[in-house]
Amino acid sequence: MGKASRKKQEQFAGVDGQGRPLFPSTTSSAPQVAGVPISWLLAILAVSLWVGAHLLGSYSYLAGVGYVLIGVLLGLSSPGLGTMMTVALVPFYGGEMSQGLGELVRAAPVLGSAVRLLVDRVRSRGDNSVPWAPDARLVGVAVLVMLLYPVTRIIGDGTEWAPSSRLLDDALFLIGAPVAMYASWVAVSHLPRATIDRLIGMIPFTLACALVLAIGTWAGIILFDPFAFKGIVYGRLGALGYPTPTGMGIAIALPLAVGALWSRSHRAAILLGLLGVATIILTESRGPLLALVGAAVVVALLSSGIPRRYILGSAALLISAVAVLLIVRYPDLLQRLSHLRLPRLKGDEYRVLSWVAGIQIALAHPLTGGGWMSVRGWNDGELGGKGVNLSHNIVLQGLADGGFLLGGAVFTVIAGSLRSAWSRRKTIPVYWIGAAVALIVCGLWDMPQLRSFGAVMGGVALGLVARRAEDESEG
Repeated sequence: MGKASRKKQEQFAGVDGQGRPLFPSTTSSAPQVAGVPISWLLAILAVSLWVGAHLLGSYSYLAGVGYVLIGVLLGLSSPGLGTMMTVALVPFYGGEMSQGLGELVRAAPVLGSAVRLLVDRVRSRGDNSVPWAPDARLVGVAVLVMLLYPVTRIIGDGTEWAPSSRLLDDALFLIGAPVAMYASWVAVSHLPRATIDRLIGMIPFTLACALVLAIGTWAGIILFDPFAFKGIVYGRLGALGYPTPTGMGIAIALPLAVGALWSRSHRAAILLGLLGVATIILTESRGPLLALVGAAVVVALLSSGIPRRYILGSAALLISAVAVLLIVRYPDLLQRLSHLRLPRLKGDEYRVLSWVAGIQIALAHPLTGGGWMSVRGWNDGELGGKGVNLSHNIVLQGLADGGFLLGGAVFTVIAGSLRSAWSRRKTIPVYWIGAAVALIVCGLWDMPQLRSFGAVMGGVALGLVARRAEDESEG
């Protein structure tokens, strides 16, 4: 996309998958009702249903189903608007309904966006219509991942941990989280740059609202309860979807939010960063903090315009945050280290065992894997008895549940996106790369694709760096 065409698009508040106005002018031929674009009407109806899913009590379930249907239609009619609505609402609780439907509510519009963009690309004969989008083969692998994840639930159906009575709800859960991750990847890698800029510009405000809600719910402000998950789980903040998924979603979104806000106000960006780190500390999750350390290191190495004081200050903050968290999680840490002994790390032992289990299950069932949550049944239920249901690694979890086909496809999309990030590291915004690094560190340690917040933000981060050059200046 050249500078002239991009400048022309900026008179509109976003564009759809093929560069058409997202919010058309009055002379546009886009479908309208009484002069109002249908996409606007769908967006208003979707937001109303989303609010109803939280406040209508016994009718919340119906409102949630309605939101899913209208949200998907919104994504189909206006991919840019559907993706923005998903990113705006995904941190929050889906509503008073079953867990699977609730996760689907958090991510529904981007599913429609991905379908529309894929159809547009096929109808426009491939790469020539969207020169900034990833190679068609990589997109095909991403689609394969989206198809295989729900199949893992069918493969595992009938086991003790995946009874047939929960088949539908578990399938909705998978579509709302891991499938939504790759749908977000498709959407963000295919939308025009003008829409992407608006999407990223919205993230600081979305994340700020989510952080305030999370801390407020943790502090006991009941006004926030309808829109948040349980505020405290096992003594840890979990208001955006259980403690560790909350931390991972924040860790992936924070580089994008701070980076987008930095050019407008250094002070606001720093304040948002501090609030994000504080919230992660309250989740008591180590992986997300390590992910931010990794992202900060990469951003510092690739950046030439960030003053040294900000780099040193960020390093000191993150190191201090990790130290505080270790002391909170392991009260006997200092005492044991003073006696040259390590603290008890049973959770980490189980994590390593879950990696071994994932590999062994894939070797035993190379084509299909063991099915959804197969790690739970590994070695006669050794890990299931300890509450470990999945392999704590974004690739190994795919290997365990879907064999080398799913695990290999997940690895291919991630590796292909990172390859693009490396080749364009000098031309794309460095905070895009920082967000992708945060996702990878979270994925090496845990499963950011397991809940909608981390999944969607992970797909956004990977989709950004997977994009190819849009013009010579990358402007």
